[in-house]
Amino acid sequence: MSIAKKYLYLSVILAVIILLCLCILLVISHHRNETLESRVQELESILAQQEQVRAATIARVGPGTALSPVEQQIKDLSTRFVGDSRTLSEKLRDFTAENPDAQHFAIASKVVADLVENRDALGDEELVWLYPTQTDPGFKRVIAQVLSARGDNQLLDGYIAALEQQLANSAISERRQILGELGKTRYQGAANIILPMLKDKDTSVLLDALLALRNTANEGQLDALDKLHEHPDESVRWLAGDTANNLQMLSKKARMHVTMADIVAELPPIAAQ
Repeated sequence: MSIAKKYLYLSVILAVIILLCLCILLVISHHRNETLESRVQELESILAQQEQVRAATIARVGPGTALSPVEQQIKDLSTRFVGDSRTLSEKLRDFTAENPDAQHFAIASKVVADLVENRDALGDEELVWLYPTQTDPGFKRVIAQVLSARGDNQLLDGYIAALEQQLANSAISERRQILGELGKTRYQGAANIILPMLKDKDTSVLLDALLALRNTANEGQLDALDKLHEHPDESVRWLAGDTANNLQMLSKKARMHVTMADIVAELPPIAAQ
């Protein structure tokens, strides 16, 4: 066999081998593409199912990140917006003037309480300005308590002085209500107003006075409870002892200013929506 024929046969064999290799690569590539396509379709199916589940959940209980109407109001009142030149105190004044009901006063109280440590958003001067614009006792108390928590008792002292005037010559039901409001201040300044009520002849008023003292007094008022340990009414004796036990754990400097915990404990309730 000539050398030329040998090269020809070798060229044919190499060509066949290359062709076979190309065919094999095409088959492998096609199979891989089919596998990838199948995987993509599988993933798309899973995502579609998850989206259906999420949509069904949102339809049933609502979106998890959505704010409730109350939460949205609190957020709006706590934020200054471009185009609205009002301060937060002015926004709160307008909000309560337009919605003078218990729910909206409670929302406004929550906003002020949340900003107790944020003087940049709601400064002391704004609190002092806002206080006389309000008529709701609960909201006024919260404003005064927030200023007290910042170290200034001027509004809280004024709030208590106004209650003291109402307490004089009031009916039993009114005395009890005022004592309840004094107790909500959680402030020692109210204790001096409450102490004379320990001599009230009405047992219900006396009990309310003890409850208010338990929330406002400190060790300095312990002596005033001594005579009540011998009171003929068992409920008065028990509550006097319980109040004394609570005050013994406090110093004479306790409750000179309101704390954040005190404010939160007495916030007006917000109805669920």
